[in-house]
Amino acid sequence: MRNRIFTWLAAWVSYGTDKFEGPAKRRILMTNMLVTLISLITVPYAIFFLLFDPVGLMIPIILVVSAGILFQFTLLLHSWSPYAGGIYNLTLWIAFALTISFLFSAQSAIHFYLLAGATSAISIFGVRQNSLSVFSIGLGIGSFFYVDRNFLEPAPFLDLSPLFINILYYTSIPMALTYISCMLFYAFFQMHRAEQLLQKEYEYSERLLANMLPGPIAAQLKRNPGQTIADSHENVTILFADIVDFTPRASYLSPDEVVKFLNQLFTRFDKLATRHELEKIKTLGDSFMVAGGMPEKQPDHAERVANMALDMVAETDRFSEQMGEKIELRIGIHSGPAVAGVIGTQKPVYDVWGDTVNTAARLETFGTNGRIQVTAETKDNLNGEFDFSKRGDVEVKGKGNLELWYLDGRR
Repeated sequence: MRNRIFTWLAAWVSYGTDKFEGPAKRRILMTNMLVTLISLITVPYAIFFLLFDPVGLMIPIILVVSAGILFQFTLLLHSWSPYAGGIYNLTLWIAFALTISFLFSAQSAIHFYLLAGATSAISIFGVRQNSLSVFSIGLGIGSFFYVDRNFLEPAPFLDLSPLFINILYYTSIPMALTYISCMLFYAFFQMHRAEQLLQKEYEYSERLLANMLPGPIAAQLKRNPGQTIADSHENVTILFADIVDFTPRASYLSPDEVVKFLNQLFTRFDKLATRHELEKIKTLGDSFMVAGGMPEKQPDHAERVANMALDMVAETDRFSEQMGEKIELRIGIHSGPAVAGVIGTQKPVYDVWGDTVNTAARLETFGTNGRIQVTAETKDNLNGEFDFSKRGDVEVKGKGNLELWYLDGRR
């Protein structure tokens, strides 16, 4: 039963907020909470008046009950404008508070609700409509002082005893303060939720940026968003890997199956790149590109890339067993100078250029199925820590004769 009441109350407070987002939605939630509190406050007053003197206090009873009902119409005005409900609510609030204060005078302290309404103005209108907030706060405070100085006696047509006035005095101030406390608590609650959502979005954007760009490059872009990033590297190692016969395979698979296949395999390669502390540059179709020695220098970049290449072949073999079909890679590796950086401001991507990249791409294209092909430059960088078999001098389109080797394994 209690959960049902809370569910109903949450739905009621959220009424009319569906079409709004961000600060506008939070302000309307505050407005709805405000009118809900006002209606709840009118209930004990109506009961008290009814029990104390139902005949003599008929006018205040009608006024309080009518106000509790009229305030609920605030929720229906949100569809017109995000500020329509707030303006209606504060106008009704001032009119009701002034009228009830006229009936019971400043001696009852009921005019303290004018101050309570003034504190709600900034929550309802926010800082974007600061003029409305300032006007509402000024109107509430001004009305409070006017009542305090001019409504010194109860309305002449009401016969009110000192006991009644004293009860009002000692209940109105605590209830007004309770109302203010509830509004402040709800405002801070909303702010805390907004901060949590903002923190989650920030963490998500940081993770997304970290996945798109290397850490040092991302840090440079955050410090200087318009900065052109281009770094020259004297010696790096580039790896290109390609799935053998992927085009025929893709022809008989559905688009979803193609994407799922590539995602499963390349996700494994991503983990290998992280394990070997290498920089994944990009995937292009069924091609996977990794670089070692950038953006930060790594003296053992060639060894890292060679170890990753061997692990990629082993991982592909395991993936083949799981899929129940033969899957092979062609891998080409070359070492040399390169230039790396970020081009453009829309969808920035860290990329690498130069003859070293072109050579590694050619080695993959003119490679042997299931083998890792490296140049003499990469072999020399590996310092005899791996086993090789010589392929020989091969005519590579656009590169001429190259001395090529197969990387067979770790020594």
